[in-house]
Amino acid sequence: MSHDYLSETPLLDYRVPAIQELIAQRGWTRLSYEDRIGAAYEFVRNDILFGYNADDALPASCVLADGYGQCNTKGTLLMALLRALEIPCRFHGFTIDKGL
Repeated sequence: MSHDYLSETPLLDYRVPAIQELIAQRGWTRLSYEDRIGAAYEFVRNDILFGYNADDALPASCVLADGYGQCNTKGTLLMALLRALEIPCRFHGFTIDKGL
């Protein structure tokens, strides 16, 4: 079974101007494959503050505009950035039950 881990989706809306401008301003496309991954990761880790967005199902562009996120929304933004940088990716998440 073939998968497409570079596609834009409703959540991974990486073609929006704000995401494309961020990538251009930071010069990430000029980096090596590995350095692009690191740059996107470090941006989400260091420049996007921790905080709870209005919803877990926000598009990456909204998370970027908010300037903060939590595990799910930061993950959405990271995935969008990676795909915009031609890094195929997917994340597998799960729910933690309060009973644990």
